Amino acid sequence: MASLLYQLILLVTISDCFSATQIFPPSTNVSKNCQAVIEKLSTLQSTHPQLMAQYWDSWGKPSDGIVYGHTTFLGYYDECMDLKNTPVGETNYCIYTMQMNITTFYIPSEYQDEVCYSSDCPVPINTSVSSNIQVGVCYPSTCSPNEFALVLSRMNIISVTSMTVNPFSNTTQTITIQLTSTGDSPTFCPQTDVEYDMGAMVVTGICVVFVGLVALATVVHLFWQSNPRVEINKDKSTCHMGKGKCDDKPCIKDFLIAFSLCRTVPELFSTKQSSSAIKAVGALKVFANFVNIGLHVYVHVVYPFMYPQLSQNTPHYLAKYPSRIFNQIFMNATFAADTFFVVSATLSSYLTFKDIEKHNRFRVSYFYVNRYFRLAPMFYLVTFVAFKLFVHLSDGPLWHSQHIDCRWWCNVLFINNLINPVDICVVPTWHIGAEMQLFVLSPVFILTLYYSELIGLIVVTLSMFGVTVIIGVVATRNSYWAALYADPKVLEQVQWLYNQSFYRANQYLIGIVLGYILYKKYSIVDLPVRQALKYLISVVLWLIAICLCKITLFGTIEDYNGTRHFTEWENATYLMFSGLAWSVGISVVIFLCNTGYGGVVNSFLSWPEWDPLVRLSYGVYLFHVLVIFYIMGTLQSSLIFTDTVYIMLCVFVIVVSFALSIVLTLTVELPISKVVSLCFKLAGMEPRHA
Repeated sequence: MASLLYQLILLVTISDCFSATQIFPPSTNVSKNCQAVIEKLSTLQSTHPQLMAQYWDSWGKPSDGIVYGHTTFLGYYDECMDLKNTPVGETNYCIYTMQMNITTFYIPSEYQDEVCYSSDCPVPINTSVSSNIQVGVCYPSTCSPNEFALVLSRMNIISVTSMTVNPFSNTTQTITIQLTSTGDSPTFCPQTDVEYDMGAMVVTGICVVFVGLVALATVVHLFWQSNPRVEINKDKSTCHMGKGKCDDKPCIKDFLIAFSLCRTVPELFSTKQSSSAIKAVGALKVFANFVNIGLHVYVHVVYPFMYPQLSQNTPHYLAKYPSRIFNQIFMNATFAADTFFVVSATLSSYLTFKDIEKHNRFRVSYFYVNRYFRLAPMFYLVTFVAFKLFVHLSDGPLWHSQHIDCRWWCNVLFINNLINPVDICVVPTWHIGAEMQLFVLSPVFILTLYYSELIGLIVVTLSMFGVTVIIGVVATRNSYWAALYADPKVLEQVQWLYNQSFYRANQYLIGIVLGYILYKKYSIVDLPVRQALKYLISVVLWLIAICLCKITLFGTIEDYNGTRHFTEWENATYLMFSGLAWSVGISVVIFLCNTGYGGVVNSFLSWPEWDPLVRLSYGVYLFHVLVIFYIMGTLQSSLIFTDTVYIMLCVFVIVVSFALSIVLTLTVELPISKVVSLCFKLAGMEPRHA
């Protein structure tokens, strides 16, 4: 096999060829200060050769995998930013789109010093190929990115690769890569100079207050436990000190102890399930979270959502990713979101039915206030961390916060699913807005079902029919594709269909009906038929559930692998009924697991050790995208994706997200939920628990 000797040389002909007056015509729109700095830079090779070498060494350089789509070359960001107090001042770093002209000159072995001594001389081969690439560039900060783009358009940047194809015959091949910039090419500059303003200080202060409360409460709690004069009644959450006794209602100490790690840590990691808990739903939430993370690693790292300026050419592996059968689980992760809606509606309706039965009335204020404080604290925290604080946490060649100008007030009002996805503070939180909107409307169906089962089912059925028609009209009118991430209008479809609450309404209604069925304890066991027929019915239901989930999950594989594109009516039909079919399949699984016909599946999904992960799932869902942004923003070089790299990145995001969720759940979610429960007790309203 031919060996390969590889040498890469970057030649930038600026020191000998250019002066400021040669680079810039008199009419050029470049400041005098920038021209002066470029004048100094043009003489740097002779005055400070080591400094000049460091400048060019930090630039991105074309390397392996260009044919396979590896066209982003970040260079070395830290090396660039370490250039301080130089003759040309401070440095900046930006990524420019440049044209790459590759010239290959092949010299046959019969040639020696470009002279052929053979009687039959072959002709040297000279070929040329052009492509666009993205290159990390280090430049003096005196110049703006647009000004230095003009400099690049006047520079002659050449990369020479000398390759010995066959060292025994001295057959050589020289590849010359020339980079040129038009002066108006797309530019991306990492955000490193965002001011630490009052908003960032407030968010930091809030985080410090929560941490301080937890530390103080834990220390005080440990002191009370070790002091014989203080007794803490853990069962009733009331406190007694010495001979003085609080009344039956919570006192100040209860509110303080709510933040104590002595209380929250055992609760978080407890595997003791409530007697009223619905089986299987917790594990389904955890798996849905895993699928969401797998999708978002693809969407925010691979797909041109996060860095559109870096996606001119899709690498070979990433282009093939959607067409692979296993990856349909992630490409159709919309069904993971549907699972969240089904589970949330099931739990909410089930607990509401039991609460109405217990109190003989629908407690409106309790219904909404309890849900608000369940979602809002962590949701608001991630919103303002992304909006004000995240951009200050690190830096890197791709570092930026797309949420600097996000519409945070849409998150506060739970209407963030109604706006353009690029304006959402943490994109996946659209789900929280859509779910809250459906939750606000859910009493109409819950109360109708509770007081009249027939009328309730009619109302639910008519609503589902109307929603299905609306989905079909929207999908047909806009020509949306069933294969979301193959659709050229993917962002438009995400905004006007995927994120909208009406697109998830059927899933939520299925969950409400399932909650009612479980509340009424309807079961196959109660059917007036023989046991053998009951088992047959359960088997049929399992087959229906498996078929519905399989068809919806893998139904778009032909569109993704390019073997056949759906027609307009096929696309509309899939979008109208796929979410409904998936929700029915998941609901059947939950129903069977809760009525004695779940078998080994129920044993696995209802395993008590899932409980801690279930409690952490909300925090993981909210913060995992920020973890992805952090990882990718701080990378020093672009990734060449393989299955191993993708899996390692997904696993790392999962581990870090759960670790971060532990901290936030212990400092924010659990303490606030305890405080809210104490407030309900003070108001004479006993909180409910699943």
